[in-house]
Amino acid sequence: MAKDNFRELADYIQDFFEEMQNKLSLPVDLKYAYQAYEKQKVLISIKKVPDNYSVIIKADLLVTFNEDFFDAFDEDSKKILIDQELAKIEFNIEKGTLKIAKPDLITSSSIIKKYSLKKVERANQVNDLYKDQQLDIKNNNII
Repeated sequence: MAKDNFRELADYIQDFFEEMQNKLSLPVDLKYAYQAYEKQKVLISIKKVPDNYSVIIKADLLVTFNEDFFDAFDEDSKKILIDQELAKIEFNIEKGTLKIAKPDLITSSSIIKKYSLKKVERANQVNDLYKDQQLDIKNNNII
């Protein structure tokens, strides 16, 4: 059965994650549920638990690790990949909502090698600013 691929996460991996998560300054106290999934194709995955299930499992987010990856990766790689996943967590204080956002930098390694990370980030910022300006112009014309 597919359920056989899921199991409780090893304590040392959970401790490693919690140590990193505690360094964040999130505006709320989030509750996490942990599991290991041996067929997961990435080191870590964080998903928002639907509100109706959140009450039952007493968690806001489900954190899934591939334990084989964790054991094989060096310390820096683990930290970077976990930080990248944690950076996707967004909380809207006004609305009281939590979501997992898409990464704000989506590109390929060949583009970074060709232009540098700094230039790619700048190009993406320019693109985002332009989209925001166009949206403002559109909204002002409607009013």
